[in-house]
Amino acid sequence: MSDEERNAPKPAVEPRKRNGERPERTGTADTRGTPRFFEYWNRMDAVSWMGVRIVQSEDGRAVATFEPEKHHRGAGVGGRAVTGAAQAYIFDFVTGAAVASLAHGTIPQVTIKLDVSYHHPAYDAPLTFEANVVTAGRQVVFVEATCVDTNGKICSRANAVYRRFTEKVPPH
Repeated sequence: MSDEERNAPKPAVEPRKRNGERPERTGTADTRGTPRFFEYWNRMDAVSWMGVRIVQSEDGRAVATFEPEKHHRGAGVGGRAVTGAAQAYIFDFVTGAAVASLAHGTIPQVTIKLDVSYHHPAYDAPLTFEANVVTAGRQVVFVEATCVDTNGKICSRANAVYRRFTEKVPPH
């Protein structure tokens, strides 16, 4: 296989029904991987309030950018670093966007576990958060993510576990 063939974009895969068949195509255009698909994250109050922007969400990968303001800082020497709480908050959304992209946002999901490790103070903005699905079963999905500063230094890493539901869960 040539490098060109190996690096060629792979076609989007539609989620399978329980019996393994592909769902029927509707008349709507496939927006997977386009701003139209992931822009719903950016319209959420919980995301826009923080100031983070999801800039990519497709095929088990999501990327978010973050320009911290004064109220996001307060950690590290002199209180200039972005707090761990702000980073963990963003990791929850970017890992969720990576998981949601697997089924084009059609399967309900919840975060089961989010572990964050801080390696270097996050001083230099903008920060880029990138999440990649490592393993995805029918119900449980494992995700790894990093936060990188503008200089390319890894500031923090996260591991997340999600549960997907095959049916809508009624609120209690």
